[in-house]
Amino acid sequence: MERIEILRGPQGTLFGRNATGGAINFITHRPDLEKTSGAIDVELGDYNHSRIKGLFNLPITETFGVRIAGMKLDRDGYISNLAYNQRDANGERLPGIDDDVDGRDILSYRITGKWNISDEASVWFLYSKFDEDDDRATITNQICVTNDVPTTGCKPDEFGFDSPHLGATTGGIFGGSAGALPFGSNGFYAIPGLNYDFQRPQLGFRDMHTDYEPIFQNEEDLFAFGLNYDVEELSFSLQGAHQETEYLSRQDYLMDVGPTLNPTALNPDGLWPISAPAGRAGDDWREGQCNLNNGTAGVFGGCILPVDQTRVFAYDQSDSSAKYWTIEGKVTSVFEGPLNLLVGASAYDSESYGDYYVLANTLDLVTVYGSPALNAPPLYPRFINNTTNPSGGNLQDGWAVFGELYLKPAEDLKVTAGLRFNEDNKETNDTSVLFNAVNVNTLAGGALGPDPYWTRSTGFLLGAPASPTELGLAAEYGVTSQLEAAASTGPLSPERLAVSQAIPIVPQFGETRRITGSPSTETWREATGRLGIDWNISDDSLLYAFLSRGYKPGGFNPAIPPAFQTTSAFTFDAEAVDSFEIGMKNTLLDNQLVLNGTFFIYDYQGLQVTRIANNSSINDNIDADIMGIEVEGQWSPAAVSGLSVDFAYSWLKSEVAGSASVDPVSRTAGNSDWILLNNIDPGSLTAVNYIARVAQITPELVDDALASDGALDIRNGQTVQSVSYENGIPAYFSRAFLDENGVETSNGLPTSLNGNSLPNSPEHTLHIGAAHTWPIPQIKGDLTLRWDYYWQDDSYAREFNSIGDEIEGWDQHNASLIYESTDSKWSARVWVRNLQDEDNVTGKYLTSDTSGFFRNYFLTEPRVYGASVRYSFGD
Repeated sequence: MERIEILRGPQGTLFGRNATGGAINFITHRPDLEKTSGAIDVELGDYNHSRIKGLFNLPITETFGVRIAGMKLDRDGYISNLAYNQRDANGERLPGIDDDVDGRDILSYRITGKWNISDEASVWFLYSKFDEDDDRATITNQICVTNDVPTTGCKPDEFGFDSPHLGATTGGIFGGSAGALPFGSNGFYAIPGLNYDFQRPQLGFRDMHTDYEPIFQNEEDLFAFGLNYDVEELSFSLQGAHQETEYLSRQDYLMDVGPTLNPTALNPDGLWPISAPAGRAGDDWREGQCNLNNGTAGVFGGCILPVDQTRVFAYDQSDSSAKYWTIEGKVTSVFEGPLNLLVGASAYDSESYGDYYVLANTLDLVTVYGSPALNAPPLYPRFINNTTNPSGGNLQDGWAVFGELYLKPAEDLKVTAGLRFNEDNKETNDTSVLFNAVNVNTLAGGALGPDPYWTRSTGFLLGAPASPTELGLAAEYGVTSQLEAAASTGPLSPERLAVSQAIPIVPQFGETRRITGSPSTETWREATGRLGIDWNISDDSLLYAFLSRGYKPGGFNPAIPPAFQTTSAFTFDAEAVDSFEIGMKNTLLDNQLVLNGTFFIYDYQGLQVTRIANNSSINDNIDADIMGIEVEGQWSPAAVSGLSVDFAYSWLKSEVAGSASVDPVSRTAGNSDWILLNNIDPGSLTAVNYIARVAQITPELVDDALASDGALDIRNGQTVQSVSYENGIPAYFSRAFLDENGVETSNGLPTSLNGNSLPNSPEHTLHIGAAHTWPIPQIKGDLTLRWDYYWQDDSYAREFNSIGDEIEGWDQHNASLIYESTDSKWSARVWVRNLQDEDNVTGKYLTSDTSGFFRNYFLTEPRVYGASVRYSFGD
């Protein structure tokens, strides 16, 4: 790195897009055409940490040279997998896992060339490669206190290392409904019929218990260039880049080694296979041996993951492929007068596609055998897949024109005025599949012949005939009149079957958006800019003040089926922020002290916040007000030679302004008139929480529901444990049954966010560093001892600011001893980070209904130490 530029606050002119919080520019070294030089740096540490860095600069001619830099990093994970040393009753270990998780295996290198074409013109080019293939884990711990009833899985505001209530997860519900697990079990070992070959041990923050080694692959190729040309008082520049990325991540979805799946009458051998994905991003899901459209995806097509089939097993996969290019041209003046300017234009274009899967044998068993306890037939497909079309999934392009004027009415005064116009266009072609179809032939006991017939679970067999959703599907595929004619016929009538055969068995790309009227293309246009003043009060003090407007375009939420659209819209709006900042930069005490300070106010309109809902990343918009103070400085007292102290302090006040949203772990919003229930309707709504009016669920209605499988309380002829509330209302309740009987239901009541703090916004943060350098002639160099301290105040992980969202304040000490030779050829460093070996929580991630709403806590590194040696050579 030549330098790192940190531009705080909204950047309304030169950057302007996606820079509402600021911008960080990493400027790499260009080749030096005057000398051959290089360096190599070797670093070793605990956790088998090794890092090798190197660079080589070679001037080939007087006007052309190249520079090569690279890095290789390897280390073990900081997370212990306690399943590694466990053995089952036969003394067998779990195969395919290591004793640690979340390691690194990264290779990165960069080649840069520079050519001085003439005194006025130069060009540079760059190629950068990044390649990672290791067991990095996106989730490394499971924070949960098991809930008393099978609704949220975990108690929303309590801390512990339990597993979620098994009966609140898709694994427990589907495994139980098929008879392979005791239905309603909370997962405790003492329940009859619930067995664990590898029982969950006592866990801590840095422990996992998993039988699936994470897979993490990330590859990036980046090409960039720049051209500069100077003509008298004008400087022209043109630069651009092209980036290609490939990404794949797989990890245990349950965060545990699951219980044994028992044999059933339908599956007496007790082997329960799990589907493999339909393919990585880029593989057309409509072709090949195992694909979605012909009903052979996963198990039915022979695409089976090679894992143990005797216990509950689930994992998720995220994969993507993307291409991106951008180009920008600028003209800058260097006039001698008081007025100068910068004008420019930029454009970009990107294309990406990918998948998010959740695959589990407890989902597969429903597709093969159905769910007798839920009165559900076999469903298809057997996994969750939110996906975009490989042939143009997510498309983005845009352009901008911008300019700034710089006026110096006096030698010590500078006024900056900038304006930018942005246009951003987005297009998506996506779909979401889970339990979208029914095998009619299986329902009919094979009476319809050897060929299976399929239809959507949104209607025809499982829903009311000629529902709006069915009519939308019929219109989509041109069979509306046939559907209307079939509405009065029986479920297996020839008319119904003819309609079902005309409609694809799973939603096609873009289908959900077309049927619901949700847009698949959007354009955002915004004018941004900034106006400011810099006043050099003296040679040692600068006062500045700026007004800025920042902007980030909106986008599309996943194409979740309409019944899942509980608390979010199909699209989210653009984000805009108006900022006012005033500050000073000072050099004091005869250059011994640098002291800077700033005060800022931000007004956010439509701030984009992200959360997980229905196994997908969802964006919402909220308004927010922010103000803060930042003070930073460096002091090198003349009275103490070799001592340097640096410090930074910030005070931040953030508030949500007047917004409300449904909290998925508090859907009743504390209103006792409502009760939280777990839906047991067959299909994609199974295991999704909802709320209902308590007073309308009478004891008589409960009895009717239990008698007709509209609610469930007794499993396998015996009461396994209570799955009902104290008032006698079963936690497992069909929402369709309640709706049909006039009980008011809802996806949730909005919780007011007004006045809440924004996520990850501690009110106070503090950093202090001190270094002392001693020249030591005997070792021909200097020794520097450095200590760093950081502290941050309490904060929240989500905008709901619940007890479970609280992040406790934390601090950390780091220290290092550095040697630098007098000739600058050798340096060495011994270092230790997190001296106290604290489990500092920096953030939290809330999972979804189907995983039981456990939380994952993000941590700083544990105490790590190491040493490095660097040798530099050349002129």
